[in-house]
Amino acid sequence: MNAKKESNIIKKCINFIEAKKKELLEGDLPYSEEDNEESFDITEERIFPIPESNDNRKLGFVDGGTATILNAADFNISLNRVAGVINEKNKIITLTKTPQIIEFFSVTIIEASAENKIVYTTRLFPRESRFYEYLPDKDIKIPLDELRMVMGFRFIPNIEIFGGVAMRFAEWSYSIKFIENELQNGDIFVRDGSLQTGYKKEISLVRMLHSIAEEKKVYITGLSKSCRLITKHGDALQSLIDIIASNKYPEEKWYFHPIYKITKADNLADVYFVKLHKYARSPFRFDIFLEQSEKLDQKEKEVIISNISNNSNDLGFPGYPYGLIKVDQLSRVAIREIEPQKIQLISEFDPEFYKKFILPRIRSVDAHDIINSIRRN
Repeated sequence: MNAKKESNIIKKCINFIEAKKKELLEGDLPYSEEDNEESFDITEERIFPIPESNDNRKLGFVDGGTATILNAADFNISLNRVAGVINEKNKIITLTKTPQIIEFFSVTIIEASAENKIVYTTRLFPRESRFYEYLPDKDIKIPLDELRMVMGFRFIPNIEIFGGVAMRFAEWSYSIKFIENELQNGDIFVRDGSLQTGYKKEISLVRMLHSIAEEKKVYITGLSKSCRLITKHGDALQSLIDIIASNKYPEEKWYFHPIYKITKADNLADVYFVKLHKYARSPFRFDIFLEQSEKLDQKEKEVIISNISNNSNDLGFPGYPYGLIKVDQLSRVAIREIEPQKIQLISEFDPEFYKKFILPRIRSVDAHDIINSIRRN
């Protein structure tokens, strides 16, 4: 294809976007198909400046990371990390009882249930015995039907997603101990991501988290790096709110509320959007545990948001909490770590068993790796 012809095709692509996405409608509504979600008009009256607060609270942050080590169509082994940090007056302080990082392998296999239904079974293997108490104590069993419902898949999903599933369960489990050991009355717990759950087996963990937080009077919140929520008219919800808020407060930090109240059992969230620094490149979705948020007056809600805003002054990413940057760095599993772990895992197999039963399974899914290794450009 010559350059002029390709340029014309690209221009047509851009023209299509420009024609369809040139307006954002104030007064639009968040899109929802769920009966247990209450949504509110998107208007500038719901946008408020974030006030400065001298009421300093401890902030606890938790995040996890995962990477596949060994993979086949019917099994997966992943390396996972979960990390937590405490910020007090914008300084990271040492955790008193909880390991800052826990590491574990997750092994997922596909098997048939007694009813001949496909089930994904994941077992967690901590790298140190002291990490056991921070992980779920039972195998995670998720039927294919449930997985399809949660993920929106009609086909059989790739098994490597279960490294992320294991990490998600471990984040909840670690967070329970983290709140119990490290936070006190009025402190703020910030989870990377929303407070929504996906899998039935998460329910007991989330209820335990709610219970310990209520007992210790610790606020449960979640901040999402990305947001795919849309409006009734098909626009990006976060973008619409950002445009409206930037017109009202062009050089200030702000929060937008209410927007959603999610009342589904175990998915209880009061959803905000927050711009946490005046130079932030975008706002973020911010959740507060609904049962707590409904008991708070506006001043106390603003204390929570202001404390997180005060932690969002890192020059590398203004408007994003430094505590979440730090736990992301601590929990991330680097690519360079995977190959040594893979070699060690393979070396533990009986050689004949590996050659006869494992290698054929791996070869059924690794053609892309071979192609990538011989790619010239």
